Amino acid sequence: MNKGNRLKKIILADYYGFCMGVKRAISLTEETVARYGKVTILKEIVHNEAIVEKFKQAGIGQSIHIADIDGGTVVIPAHGASPEVFKEAEIRGLAVVDATCPLVIRIHKIVKRLAENGYHILHFGDNAHDETLGIVGHAPDRVTVVPNIEALRALGPIEGKLALTSQTTARVSGFVEIEREAKKKYPQIELFNTICNATNQRQVAIMDLAPWVDLMLVVGSESSANSKRLAQISKAICGRAYLIDNARDIKSEWFSAHGANIEVVGLSAGASTPDFLIDGAIERLKEIAGCAIEVVYPPRKSVRNELAIDDDD
Repeated sequence: MNKGNRLKKIILADYYGFCMGVKRAISLTEETVARYGKVTILKEIVHNEAIVEKFKQAGIGQSIHIADIDGGTVVIPAHGASPEVFKEAEIRGLAVVDATCPLVIRIHKIVKRLAENGYHILHFGDNAHDETLGIVGHAPDRVTVVPNIEALRALGPIEGKLALTSQTTARVSGFVEIEREAKKKYPQIELFNTICNATNQRQVAIMDLAPWVDLMLVVGSESSANSKRLAQISKAICGRAYLIDNARDIKSEWFSAHGANIEVVGLSAGASTPDFLIDGAIERLKEIAGCAIEVVYPPRKSVRNELAIDDDD
């Protein structure tokens, strides 16, 4: 063991890494590339730098705007897009492969139907996130984005039918807080918890694991909303937590600094993080320990409910 280093065990969270929506988006992209010659991904297929770079290295195009795509096939990413994006692609004569997560499509359908039935929708989410932009695009005059409790409190009176939805990757405890405040402020509001099952599973797993470890590491990119929230939850509970993009971000001094006393590390990963990055983090921790350490993997869990939704129009 390295001097000053007491690392003995790594415990992986009960749920971590790829969700079914991300797996589906990546598979659809790979199938599209194999079938068609010229393929461009709109923005990022998923919010993970390694996956984005992998497709770039394979020669697959990437564009921020539909207007910049000159022919061929465009892949809509897992986070979805507004109807205007699809219309623009059609006008430009582009073939479209929609890799939007079915759970995001479910929110599109909910928001559209609520708007058609005269509701105004408060949507708990990040104004700048691709998923939120797509959701708002389905009823732009009927959706108000509420990124936090302060934004909700700043809203004025809203008469008539009102609903509350959420970004699929929102922090569960944050939605509970928004839900409680919204119900007090607008007694008529109807609540739709559209946080996806994968997000909930990974957040609960972090809350179960973080109290028992000396340090939490979450593997995921800064652009990944769900990864950042896992790191935030870890930090709040464990006190010592880092969001790392890959194994190179793990610093040996975290473990050898005076007073570190880190014997057990908890490890999780965002829903867009591939297995090879998680495996790399484990190997890096073993290298830092400098001796054989125990790695505790979770029992195999079923993820069948992640896409168990009603696909009816």
